[in-house]
Amino acid sequence: MNDTAPSLRHVTVIVAATAGLSDVRAREAVLARTAEEFGVAPRALSVRHDGEGRPLLHGLGPGTHISISHGHGLASVAVTGLGAVGVDVEAVRPLPALRLARRWFTPAEAAWLRALPEPYRPAAYFWLWTHKEATGKALGTGLGRGGLLRPVPLPATWPPPARARLRWDGTPSVPALAVAAPALALPSLAASASLAVAAAGPRAEGAFVDVRVRDSTGAQGRA
Repeated sequence: MNDTAPSLRHVTVIVAATAGLSDVRAREAVLARTAEEFGVAPRALSVRHDGEGRPLLHGLGPGTHISISHGHGLASVAVTGLGAVGVDVEAVRPLPALRLARRWFTPAEAAWLRALPEPYRPAAYFWLWTHKEATGKALGTGLGRGGLLRPVPLPATWPPPARARLRWDGTPSVPALAVAAPALALPSLAASASLAVAAAGPRAEGAFVDVRVRDSTGAQGRA
């Protein structure tokens, strides 16, 4: 990571620790960090929505797309000029991963999770969840309309290698959809987290994902 100004030809992701903040304050904090990254005043940015309900960011030029994720002490914003974008970040935490996977995910995904050693299952569960959430946001459907059952290409090894560039996820019906799971190191912000980014559009394939980590006050971390 470096401190150069972000490019709208990439997908810039700002991640911030927001422990103790309400959802509204967490959103405000990560948007303030976004304004700092792009060198504009926070009041210069505004978030509106297109006809399908997907957010658009105003204040950085026409056609700037944005996605926001927050909860469990972390928040993230993805910004790009490439097209519709989705981001999801989740703090990895204990949960009944197998039971939830059998309820919400495809049989193949539940079986894959069951085959992993138990200590890896919460992180693997959130890896699947963030991919589905980011994809649904990029498509404008969220997790509705069967979004939780939309298959995620399963990694051959765990942990999977980090990807810093968007890659087509293999969904035949959505050839322009590309997904990345960039490395996310948060030593000062959270013990472990899963981050996924998706973008839809003809320029998404191969685009670079630039992850910038900040705490809620703007202090810099590394990704």
